[in-house]
Amino acid sequence: MSSASAPPTGGPPPPDRRQQLRARWAARHALPRFAFWLLSRGTIVLAVCAGLYVLNGFLIGWANSYEVMTGITSPAEAHPQWCAWPLSLAGWAAIPAIIGAAAGYVITEQIQAHQARELSDVLDELRRLADRWPSPLLRERLVITLHDVYEQGSEAVKAAVLAYGARHPLDGADAEPDWSWAEKHFTYLIEAIMGTAAPPQDSAAATVRRAKNEAIGFLLAVNTRPDYRCPICVKRQRRSL
Repeated sequence: MSSASAPPTGGPPPPDRRQQLRARWAARHALPRFAFWLLSRGTIVLAVCAGLYVLNGFLIGWANSYEVMTGITSPAEAHPQWCAWPLSLAGWAAIPAIIGAAAGYVITEQIQAHQARELSDVLDELRRLADRWPSPLLRERLVITLHDVYEQGSEAVKAAVLAYGARHPLDGADAEPDWSWAEKHFTYLIEAIMGTAAPPQDSAAATVRRAKNEAIGFLLAVNTRPDYRCPICVKRQRRSL
């Protein structure tokens, strides 16, 4: 159930370690496209390739595994062959694709960095770099939680957070909010915003700031509607039908 008659009086508690890790994982959408791919799907591809190499290293020898993966030796000459063929395919298709994508990304970034720009754009970028958060604080700044929004927000923002928490009751419409549930859905909301919107080019922190502002604006906008429903709750209910 994702609607309530009245918002609760208390704010969300500080997120636990699991919620903080979930929020940090959602912030991966603020990374550059290639880095985001490496952390999501690229990690799986690299893990599979590494697993195949280790498996073949124990079965056919490390030198033979390297030669099969690089195409020096045919997998038909290896024994056993059932593990050598997948390694050969990975070395022929997956690894060159990853290396080529990385090289293409670096070259594209270098070309874009050296394109002619207006002096005002260069000065604006230098100001943004000068105002960027210090690196020791950057990891914490990249984390957006419902608790932080409540603690740092205005009275209108606090009321919107309380209303959002009321849409996630423990048992019924008049029960206390399940802040763990609400915090989890707020993280999914942030992740949806950062995952669908084109990130700015200046920094990952700017992407997170923009997602946070958009999420706060969403909470303020829907708070003016009586008995609104949490969009994450509605989305999951539709999937279960």
